[in-house]
Amino acid sequence: MVQTKRAVEFFKKNWVVLVPYIVLILLTVAMANINPRTLSGRFLANKSDAAFSLILAAVGQTFVLLSGGFDLSVGGVICVTNSLLAVNMGNAPGGIILWSFICLLIGAGIGVFNGFVIVKANMQPFIATLATQSACYGAALLILKVDGGNIAPSFMGVVMYRLAGVPVSALLTVLLILLWLYVKRTSFGLSLYAVGSSEKAAHLNGVNVFRTKVIAYGLSGLFAAFAGIYRTAHVASGSPTAGSAFVMTSIAGAVIGGTAITGGIGGIVGSIAGAYILRGIADLLVFLQVSSYWTSLVQGVLLVAAVALTSYAKLRRSSEVAQ
Repeated sequence: MVQTKRAVEFFKKNWVVLVPYIVLILLTVAMANINPRTLSGRFLANKSDAAFSLILAAVGQTFVLLSGGFDLSVGGVICVTNSLLAVNMGNAPGGIILWSFICLLIGAGIGVFNGFVIVKANMQPFIATLATQSACYGAALLILKVDGGNIAPSFMGVVMYRLAGVPVSALLTVLLILLWLYVKRTSFGLSLYAVGSSEKAAHLNGVNVFRTKVIAYGLSGLFAAFAGIYRTAHVASGSPTAGSAFVMTSIAGAVIGGTAITGGIGGIVGSIAGAYILRGIADLLVFLQVSSYWTSLVQGVLLVAAVALTSYAKLRRSSEVAQ
């Protein structure tokens, strides 16, 4: 009886946080009823692979959203890294490792540049990251003018490897969750939430706002680069427009997963759930034989609902603190 009472109290206090997971469960049940094969190991492995690029982009976006900003340049970073790797990796292991490392450095560098400009020049995140995005799109077209490139079979084999039927993408997703559970309790994690909740209050309490924001944007660029690298292996091709679809979906995945667009609320675990929800909606509509044009509409409705819920959660938290 006591445990039941505690469970009810926990749900009352945290129901907003639990919404993304409930939606994901309901979505999975609906898909299983329409097509029982969706619960097979092979289908789940394929969907894990298909969603992982978005998961990586959404995870990076989460760091920036938690700090009170957002990053439109993730799509451009994915375009550049995907194109660079497809053109230059070759077939030798040394070349693959070298160019993968260069792509990660480029992604992190672009993110750090964004954070530096936004904080030091007091520039709006929308303007700064939009400008970076445009520059990256142009650079990607200079590197690779049309889809193609030479993707090493050994590279694809390693990235898309399955251990006893479990894909590398699923293992890495679990690793991301474990890392986040640690990071959110570190000084950086606490600073991230503090800056996102109130930048002024965080500064007055001794938080290094500049460092926190620069690291957040740097991580966003780094994870976008990871997404570009992974997409290269998953699609087995390069494309100068590879990342254009990830700009809004990375934000949507994080927000649908419970991360407040105004900062200070959310986390990576929810963003991963949000990414799976976005991919699951598209699959569900296919199973229902509904036109793909409905996908954007449904995702948009979910995004509006998610923004409303996170805004409500932030207002409720503020009222509780005031009391």
